[in-house]
Amino acid sequence: MTTKFRFSLLLSLAFISVAVILYVLDLKITANANSISYIPYESWSLVTLSSLYGFTLFLFIGASNSYKKRLLQLEEKLNSTTEALNYVQSSLDAAVEKKTFEMSVINGSLNREIAERIQAEAEGIKLRKRLQAILNSAGDGIVGLDIQGKVTFVNQKATELLGWSAEELIGNPHHSMVHHSHQDGTDFPVQDCPILKAYKEGQDYSESDDIFWKKSGQNFSVEYTSTPLLDENKVTGAVVVFKDIGKTKKLKKQLELILNSAGEGIFGLDIDGNVTFMNKAASIMLGWEQAELIGRSHHDLVHHSHSDGTHYKDKDCPIHMACQDGEVHFKSDDIFWAKDGSSFTVEYTSTPIIESNKLTGAVVVFRDLTTFS
Repeated sequence: MTTKFRFSLLLSLAFISVAVILYVLDLKITANANSISYIPYESWSLVTLSSLYGFTLFLFIGASNSYKKRLLQLEEKLNSTTEALNYVQSSLDAAVEKKTFEMSVINGSLNREIAERIQAEAEGIKLRKRLQAILNSAGDGIVGLDIQGKVTFVNQKATELLGWSAEELIGNPHHSMVHHSHQDGTDFPVQDCPILKAYKEGQDYSESDDIFWKKSGQNFSVEYTSTPLLDENKVTGAVVVFKDIGKTKKLKKQLELILNSAGEGIFGLDIDGNVTFMNKAASIMLGWEQAELIGRSHHDLVHHSHSDGTHYKDKDCPIHMACQDGEVHFKSDDIFWAKDGSSFTVEYTSTPIIESNKLTGAVVVFRDLTTFS
């Protein structure tokens, strides 16, 4: 039962009681109007109403005290709640301020990271463009392969030689596009391809005379080197550098025809005096096949002794001197020794070979003087 309801009920009961009392008194007074103990009705009413007033005042004072007490409790609770709210608000403000600071730090760090990534990507793009420009300036074709043998990059020279665009080559198997067949058209098994062995075995592979196939279906002679591509000591593919040697082979063949058509013997020597080539006339006069002399010392096999059989020191040999001093040396009366041990009188000129201002060997032109005696 609420205080308001209880107060209303008591007040109602009090007024009803007073009304009943006054009614009963009125009846008794009327009945005893001539009695000696007669008390005037006004006096009874005044007493009764005074009692009602006192009771009502008591109820109001009690209710007022109760409300005051309740109000004080509510004020205390309100103050406590306000303090709690203030603390919560203060904690919340501090937390918000802390989070705002943390977010600003994170945001600043994120902005720096984004800026660094943008800068790194820009530098990466710039570096890739620079590398591509370097690759495109190379005179040889360059192709990059992944671990599956698919093309990852090509330079401009490679696309010119192969007839394929970079877009057509990248992402496709190199072997099946440009190295699928031999010169005679027979299939070139991929497992035998030296280019792919580079990244499968992690070793360099070179070929001085092979063929690649163009988009048009034509082939051309190439020499190439396939080198493993390493990333943190792990093979991730290969780089193939190749050049078209068709013109070189044609020129070499023409030179061989010219040399072989000459009536005089011709030798080519490296800086150490080893034979690098010889023509047909030299082979006939000396009795040596070209394959028997290539890579071997010309002096030890052909010019090792004087006519009396004494040893011919290589330091005194005019042919050898041309490989050392870079001067032209001529001898009008000397001998060469044939494979069968016989000798014949020769006249020769030893001319140094100079490549890029560097002495790399000599060319010896000789003739058999016995045919003119």
